[in-house]
Amino acid sequence: MRLHLWLLLGSFMATQVCADPLGPNDDQRVGEGIMASLKGEKQKAWDILFPEAKSGNIIAMFHLGNLMLRSPEYPDNLARAAKFFKAAADRGHKGSAAMLAQVEGMIARKNGTPTIAGTSGVPLPKDIEGAKQAYARMQANVGRFVGELETVAPIATVKMFIADNASNAADLVEISKDAKSRFGDKVAFEYFVLIDQANWDPRRVFTPASAGVPLTGFRPDMNGVEARKYGVRSTPAIVLVSQQGKPKLLSNAQSVITELSAVLR
Repeated sequence: MRLHLWLLLGSFMATQVCADPLGPNDDQRVGEGIMASLKGEKQKAWDILFPEAKSGNIIAMFHLGNLMLRSPEYPDNLARAAKFFKAAADRGHKGSAAMLAQVEGMIARKNGTPTIAGTSGVPLPKDIEGAKQAYARMQANVGRFVGELETVAPIATVKMFIADNASNAADLVEISKDAKSRFGDKVAFEYFVLIDQANWDPRRVFTPASAGVPLTGFRPDMNGVEARKYGVRSTPAIVLVSQQGKPKLLSNAQSVITELSAVLR
């Protein structure tokens, strides 16, 4: 009887031991940390993964590096990510080695000189000079059609309109040169050739008289759309447009300098 009781007690204790669940192993703890990280529970993920990383678990190191990479709220998050990736890479983890290269590149771009494919992204003096020359060539080419590009906004703009009277264009160009020499970039000139699409004959504009006229900057005003904005009824016509005040249709070319002097004084 006594032997039977001991056997029963031993069987019960064995059953209790087998029924007692074992604690999570290393892989399970790392898995819990990864899940917490994916859920955005950063502190929980850190608390689980950091002890595992200290014990030498390279998977925990790798995921701590990813955790730091996604934590810009820490000023040194990139440096901390690099440390974890390096620790795992030094132990042969190829994914960490690849991530380490990326993070080091991010740190270099953040703290150092910008690079393009490993080459400095800062222009050299020869590059700057080349860009200036290219810009000058572009200005010259564009200026053939729309005039010189303005670097500052003018205070006054003089709009000149012609139709088939090239000889008058020469007078307008000379007046604009005189005004530019006096007032510089404060004044801009725009030239328009009125074109009636139904009746326009280019031979009436580009005559022998126009051969000596620098037509640089003249642009077409199809059917007089631009001219009508300022009440132009005949050509040649001159309109003074200032930053302040209403546009003014000038009576003759000789009044351009006088009117500009009044606006720009």
